[in-house]
Amino acid sequence: MVRKISFCILATFLSMNLYADEIASYTAIKYHVNYEKQNPKSQESLQKEYQKIKRLSKTLEATVMKNDTDVEVAKNLAIIEIWSNKFMQSYKPSEAELNELYKTEKPRTVGKYELRNILVSYEKNADRIIEMLNEIKNKQDKKESFIKYVRSVSNDVASKQNNGLTPLVDENKLNPQIKEALKGKKEGEIVKVNLKDVGTQILYIEKYIPEKIATFEEAKDALINLAKRKALTKEIELLSK
Repeated sequence: MVRKISFCILATFLSMNLYADEIASYTAIKYHVNYEKQNPKSQESLQKEYQKIKRLSKTLEATVMKNDTDVEVAKNLAIIEIWSNKFMQSYKPSEAELNELYKTEKPRTVGKYELRNILVSYEKNADRIIEMLNEIKNKQDKKESFIKYVRSVSNDVASKQNNGLTPLVDENKLNPQIKEALKGKKEGEIVKVNLKDVGTQILYIEKYIPEKIATFEEAKDALINLAKRKALTKEIELLSK
């Protein structure tokens, strides 16, 4: 009798732990927060919310969604996606693996730009400003004049607060029109870009860092991600046989 009671208590304890894990997983997936770090009131609310969702899910699966093809497909996809994410998180490539990838992939850094920006409503105003700036031959004087125009005429409130200067950005993250306009230009040069429904942008090239062969350390994060993806593909192929 005592053994039977102990077994029931153990089963209940294991069930409660599994349920707690479900709520923690639900909280992380839906709200991207740690269940354990929530206050008791929030934890209680999350428990009730998950209980309601779980009951509804089981009811639907047993009734109106029973043998539904979409449910079966969604389950299959969800299982693979969850497993893939966990595999990627747990896989730790070795230094030797990363070094081999570095040799074969020959990774390169992306070119980067640091730009100053003047935004005006009319292209003719931009043309006049560019004409006057290009008459200034001294690079430092041109830059200082550009900053004066930023303060006096630019409609870009965000960059205006920093004298038109925008953060260093990868060239592949630039607007395609801007990227094309900057092609072949050097530091200290000025380009003009007409942006539909925005206005005309005058850009001063503050700094340009061209692409180059990346050092191992520069490429390490990308190499780790690549190694994880390769390992995942290999594991999927093995499990699919």
